[in-house]
Amino acid sequence: QPSPATHTPHKWRIPSEMSQLSEAAAAAAAAANVEFEDAFFQYIDDNTDLYQQRLAEAVAFPSVSSDLDTHLKDIVAMMEWTKDHIERLKGQATMMPNPVSTDDRPLPPILLAEFMVDPEKKTVCVYGHLDVQPAKMEDGWDTEPFVLTEKDGKLYGRGSTDDKGPALSWLWVIEAHQQLGIELPVNIKMMFEGMEEYGSDGMFEAIADQAQSGKFLNDVDFFCISDNYWLGKTKPCITYGLRGLAYFELSVQCAEQDLHSGVLGGVVHEAMTDLIHLMASLVEPGTGKILVDGIMEDVDPVTEEERKLYESIEFDLEEMKESCKVKTISDKLLSDDKVSVLMNRWRYP
Repeated sequence: QPSPATHTPHKWRIPSEMSQLSEAAAAAAAAANVEFEDAFFQYIDDNTDLYQQRLAEAVAFPSVSSDLDTHLKDIVAMMEWTKDHIERLKGQATMMPNPVSTDDRPLPPILLAEFMVDPEKKTVCVYGHLDVQPAKMEDGWDTEPFVLTEKDGKLYGRGSTDDKGPALSWLWVIEAHQQLGIELPVNIKMMFEGMEEYGSDGMFEAIADQAQSGKFLNDVDFFCISDNYWLGKTKPCITYGLRGLAYFELSVQCAEQDLHSGVLGGVVHEAMTDLIHLMASLVEPGTGKILVDGIMEDVDPVTEEERKLYESIEFDLEEMKESCKVKTISDKLLSDDKVSVLMNRWRYP
């Protein structure tokens, strides 16, 4: 045993032929990946008309979850249409009864599906929803909301982006792999609901139940929420975190009944005025900074490494003004700094 003063750490040497084999394998894998990408994107381009036709079929279902008396049957029909496509692609699909559905208030089921290719591979579960918000021509639509319409190179139709298009695109990706003879790199599960636009009734209970040992969600390694926005109009992005939501209800009462402001204005406290004052005290004017004590205590401080990530993101403030429809009104955001705008949008309460 050499002494510490004379000991030299052992250096591992890989035989040159092994190194060459590793390099050759890496080069072959890279070439195969490029070949697959070329074939995959060509397949997508070749089938664009088919995807638009299917999206038009999906948009045609008026699956409005805020009006179940009228549209429950349409939500179920939309789910059945999706289930048929899943089964056509040899996936396993079941309609899980909504756990909070009752005879007095029947709710749409939750669609569970899976494409299991290899138990040794990771499993990703895709979340999406197949219901939509109400839409009528008198709401300001230029085209029939439940008829997919192409205009100036864009597709218009209720649910085309929120969320039928993104949710269903996973099926077409799976189909493309199958048609090209390429095995999926992961197992894919899907959990599609029909009440997202009206409170997601039953989803919390369904997730809690299905996460138990041996059930649908128990072997899931990752979740992908397929119901998010691009950063702008031209560049796709993957959302890897959400701020979450907290709901509160505030009531202010200043009298036992409604009062006539023309008679009693300036005499008694007015609930609307007091409520506006309370709400205004929550946020700093001009900056949007939340003034609630302790609101930032659980927010991690920004590191220099994280800030650099924001600085490198391609983002146009002027385009943001246009998309928010403030360009012709105030022509202002709460900040002129790209990093601050992105952090306020994504990172902070």
